[in-house]
Amino acid sequence: MIIRRGLCIVKPPRCWEPCSISDVVICRGTGSKRLFTSVSTSSIDTTSLSSQLRDKGYAPTTHRLLTPTACQCVRERITKLFAGEFDTGIYPDEWHWREGISRDDAAREMCNSWKSDRTIASIVLNEDVGRLVAEVMGWDSVRIAQDDLVWKPPSSAGATIAANKCQGQGRIDTVGFHQDSAYISAQFEPYEQNSITVWVALDDTDEENGCLEYAVGSHKWSPILHLRKEGEEMDTEISSFHSSDETSYRDGLSTAAEVAGVTDPLKAIEAVPVKEGHVVLHHQDVWHGSGPNRSPIRHRRALVAHYIRGDVSFVQGEGKQTGPFGHSSYIYGRYKRYNSIHLEESFFPVVYGDPGGGHTRTPWIDEFI
Repeated sequence: MIIRRGLCIVKPPRCWEPCSISDVVICRGTGSKRLFTSVSTSSIDTTSLSSQLRDKGYAPTTHRLLTPTACQCVRERITKLFAGEFDTGIYPDEWHWREGISRDDAAREMCNSWKSDRTIASIVLNEDVGRLVAEVMGWDSVRIAQDDLVWKPPSSAGATIAANKCQGQGRIDTVGFHQDSAYISAQFEPYEQNSITVWVALDDTDEENGCLEYAVGSHKWSPILHLRKEGEEMDTEISSFHSSDETSYRDGLSTAAEVAGVTDPLKAIEAVPVKEGHVVLHHQDVWHGSGPNRSPIRHRRALVAHYIRGDVSFVQGEGKQTGPFGHSSYIYGRYKRYNSIHLEESFFPVVYGDPGGGHTRTPWIDEFI
């Protein structure tokens, strides 16, 4: 019998058996071949991951999830995606950074590119990854809420950088400290532990090229700012993914710490280097961000997948949450059906479903990828 207590699954430790989508990785060219990305989840102790999530707010895996060839294929697809090449013909929900328009040193971000590219979909909709998430979280089923591509170019990305320095402007490839729950979890109910983030490094990341930074234990801080009562105003912005520059990307953390009565929150920050193809899982409420890419030659690219419980529904009524986009996110709100709180599988497909649970894997996924 499995007893679920938050993130802790009370049962004997279990290590995963090796699994993959395909033994062959085919890089997509100009033709119509699909890319089948190898995804292995060999010897992952999910009980240990659950414990780390509960205690620290994040949990790095100790082995590679994506092969080097798979990472190279995804990097090639990312370049094409930011050039506006979408193999499904569908635009992503968000597309930040345009060649020839945006600053060369700006962070590049794209959300829900799985709808635009089957290569990305083959990873974030992978059933084995969904099963891993279900095991770590103690869920019966798992949906994809959103994916996120983040790309920080090298510090020598272009002449624009030198010009910006002359004008006294810092690099703008930082990711401001934020909680994923402000953007994702707050859209759905029940709220508690309804989402988790799987962060996959596509390049080796370290402090030089702007690796992840976590405020250890900050998922336990109270109150959670984006769930504050209606009418309670803040003097500063509580969550800013796109921070203005390298001097301000930790401002959101400082605000949250002050409200929670936490002194010197910068001492709680841990930089977490991640090797190419490896993964970090993190709690929906943990504060995290990343500094600038100071490497003159290395890129810093990541594929991020945000998963939600298969049985969640949209929040009901007005004023229940005040996330960064108001009462309804402009991404999620567009997929909410009239007079319904049901999540449509065309937009929130079930990646994994326990045969004994209430949801099963969405049938069209395997045809799509």
